[in-house]
Amino acid sequence: MRLIVNRSAEPAHERLRNYTPRSDFLIATSTLPRLLVEVNSTKMKDWPPDLIRMLLSGASVVRFTNDFLEEFRTKKQFVLVAIFIEQDGEATRYLLYQLENDRDKAVCCAFNTSKLMG
Repeated sequence: MRLIVNRSAEPAHERLRNYTPRSDFLIATSTLPRLLVEVNSTKMKDWPPDLIRMLLSGASVVRFTNDFLEEFRTKKQFVLVAIFIEQDGEATRYLLYQLENDRDKAVCCAFNTSKLMG
């Protein structure tokens, strides 16, 4: 799946860029992502770049699916699961979704953190 990104801070002729998200692990139905898994590859604790990329990619998938795929368009029922694994084995599960009647098309995120055993 390829995304087109509009970078408003850039000059007009350089604003649109192609971006192909690549998760560490991906489960898809046909070509539609259903589960994204990202393993932290940096030492930043609060907002690692891998986490930000995963959430932005996931939000883009949710918006695209709910806007353009007929089976999800009316009720905005597509939910994407994303898991971020820290270097210490702690995993956070994110559920990315949209509210059915939300006019601004915001993507919501619910999360749950747990320590892996082992």
